Amino acid sequence: MNTDLNPYLMNQDEIQVTMEVEQSKDHAEPRELNEEEAYKQLEFIGLISHLEKSGNHPVYRIHLKRKDTFVIVFKNIHDTLKRIDPFYMKDDTCTSPEVDLCRKVFRAVLPQHILTDHQTDFWHKSQSDLVAITPEQSVFKAEIINLLCHKLSQAIATDEDYKKAKQLRKKKSLKQKKQAKKLIRKLIHKFSKLLVIRIDFSINRNFKITLELLKNYLSIFLKKLHTPNDKVPPIVGYIWKLEYGIQKGYHYHFIFFMDGNIYKQDTYFADLLGKLWKNITQNKGSYHSCNHDKAFYQKLAIGTLVHNDQEKIDALDQLVVNYLTKTSQFIIEKSQVKQRTFGYSTRNLERSNVGRPRKLLLETIVT
Repeated sequence: MNTDLNPYLMNQDEIQVTMEVEQSKDHAEPRELNEEEAYKQLEFIGLISHLEKSGNHPVYRIHLKRKDTFVIVFKNIHDTLKRIDPFYMKDDTCTSPEVDLCRKVFRAVLPQHILTDHQTDFWHKSQSDLVAITPEQSVFKAEIINLLCHKLSQAIATDEDYKKAKQLRKKKSLKQKKQAKKLIRKLIHKFSKLLVIRIDFSINRNFKITLELLKNYLSIFLKKLHTPNDKVPPIVGYIWKLEYGIQKGYHYHFIFFMDGNIYKQDTYFADLLGKLWKNITQNKGSYHSCNHDKAFYQKLAIGTLVHNDQEKIDALDQLVVNYLTKTSQFIIEKSQVKQRTFGYSTRNLERSNVGRPRKLLLETIVT
């Protein structure tokens, strides 16, 4: 394939570097993600997220007038605890640091019979019900949950494995932010106008595929961008992020850039890119174009961007910082633990010396 047809994108060697995946040490074969397990993981991740925001305060407190009654203080934590599977103590197809942390604390705090007896009604009891923790002793369920959440909050701050995982996430996020901003800065420097297109690519939920196959679809898609034609728009740069969500499953967030001096019809080209994705995935894929919904955005970062439009540059910067490079919780197939979840075009962009030099308004883009 002649990649020189689109000089702004990566050559084939650069694609292999960007998409390279270091397999996990056990060389596990790619498997279809267990959606039910993924939902369980997300609930535990949600529990940790709520606890991080709660400030290590009790989930329940004693009623001011009735000392045998507990009232809910943090309903989001209370509701999440109702949804989690407390017997989910071993990974099958996916993993996450939050789930590992929860398991560690659950085992340390909860009585063994609550952890292992599937017939127990502990998780269905009211917070004001008494629960036997030994044959001779009973306590209110609220007291057990308060202790559990207190220990979880402590572990969030002190557990070395979890702290290391969070530090690694933060380091990756900062690196991704720097890389994305650098690309945007180069593109604005190269082109006086950019056409910015924002699309989500996913697989229809009635199709079950492995993450490995999804990665292959992405690789084919990126290679297609090197040979623009009537079905493939001439893209001069892009940024992508892989995420997992309950509604969409695994999906890619993309920002595409085109030469805004030549191209204006962002929704038309968004549809072309969407149709390309559907074609590559043999109609298993679907897409959502944010450019078709510009009226819903308070701060518009898509469509035509002029090099001196600082307000729109700021909005684009926030889109990259707060969305594409956020330090988020992430679950991943165990066979693909080191799967790359972020990428961008890396072809050098040299600005032409033709024309009058312009002052760049890139305060928020410079890193």
